[in-house]
Amino acid sequence: MVVMMHLALGARTRTRQLAYIRELIGGYKHQVLMGDMNTHASDLLEHSPLRDLSLLAPQLQATFPSWRPQRCLDHILLSPSLTLERVEVLAQPISDHLPVAVEIRLPGSLTADALPALSPAPRGTDE
Repeated sequence: MVVMMHLALGARTRTRQLAYIRELIGGYKHQVLMGDMNTHASDLLEHSPLRDLSLLAPQLQATFPSWRPQRCLDHILLSPSLTLERVEVLAQPISDHLPVAVEIRLPGSLTADALPALSPAPRGTDE
């Protein structure tokens, strides 16, 4: 399961958002959560509704503000079942945050044959 997010600045709202995300992803073994989380990784991993997922935060470099990075607010969190190959904060100031890139290796059990087939979207009938 891959989730992209831009969390609220306020701690109370951010906690509610994370509780909702936790509810959505709880049944998945392989999880990648990424985005502007507006807090430090330690807050997410130790004090948020995500704390029981054993997620890893492989990147702790500052990403904000992009013109003089001082805070690490942008994260890519991985479940321990995924293998980190590479992580990098890109020096491309395309917004007020620097982008973060990772390469991950999926478990061997996740082959194309093991994934559910996508069915085409239903089409309306012309009558």
